[in-house]
Amino acid sequence: MKQIIWKNKKWFGYTLYVIVLTVALLYYRFPSDLIMDYLQATAHRIDPGLRLSIKEVSPSFPFGLKCIQSELSPREGSERVIFKANSLLIRPEVWSFVQGKFRYHFECLAYDGGLRGSIHFTKNNFRAPFTTAIEVKDIHIGNNALLQGAIGRYVEGILSGNITYNGQNWNLRDGEGEADLRLSSGRVELLQPILSLEAIEFNEILIKLVLQNQKVDLNQVELKGREIRGTLSGTINLKKDLLKSSLDLSGSIEPFADFFQNLTGTRDTMKLFQQRLKRGRLIFTIRGTISNPRMKFT
Repeated sequence: MKQIIWKNKKWFGYTLYVIVLTVALLYYRFPSDLIMDYLQATAHRIDPGLRLSIKEVSPSFPFGLKCIQSELSPREGSERVIFKANSLLIRPEVWSFVQGKFRYHFECLAYDGGLRGSIHFTKNNFRAPFTTAIEVKDIHIGNNALLQGAIGRYVEGILSGNITYNGQNWNLRDGEGEADLRLSSGRVELLQPILSLEAIEFNEILIKLVLQNQKVDLNQVELKGREIRGTLSGTINLKKDLLKSSLDLSGSIEPFADFFQNLTGTRDTMKLFQQRLKRGRLIFTIRGTISNPRMKFT
């Protein structure tokens, strides 16, 4: 083998030179603007109501694209940013294309955390049916202004977990999926103040949900904090305008000793509040819509 390489070292040298030159030319002459225009046009075809902006596109070897400073926002009538990523790396799984499975892997850095996963199209077409699996790690949701506006309350914390989804044509409410999420070390503004308390700090919130038949079933939402423990479950009936989705939720709040120590109010008010507790818990329902929720204690 060594003799073969030695006898043909000139040709090996030429081959290596051609490979290095090709890589260098591809990198320095990479059609960044052309690829960027293609990605933005593809996003427009998928959903004409959205605008994708990308600051820079560069090759990532082997067989990958790296998008720098990407933003997804409504095309008209709003300056809101739906999602903003510092970087997005996309790599096709080459062998899957040979098998006709069209699978891509991606890694995204956003909101001081990251997303990574895969997406599989049944055809080599971005409008074809697809399935995706996403791992969420350390996303700081307090930095997402759109999320705060959508739920109408300030929420902060660090989000991690796993999401699976399958659907078609990117009409997300018509697909099916599941999520198992954990929001840690955060704070949430209450829908309705409890005496003088307007927000609650928590150690973690555990969330398990299922999307099917244009509904989100909240199977488990459990809040654990130093002052209270809370639970929530029910259904969100999704509408085309997400903010108009209707709520049918119920839950409970179990206050601890620290909760009462931080409350302010007259003795009669505190006594009345404690009388409303049922077996140490406050029971409540949430109706209305995402943009206009109505909370009622029972």
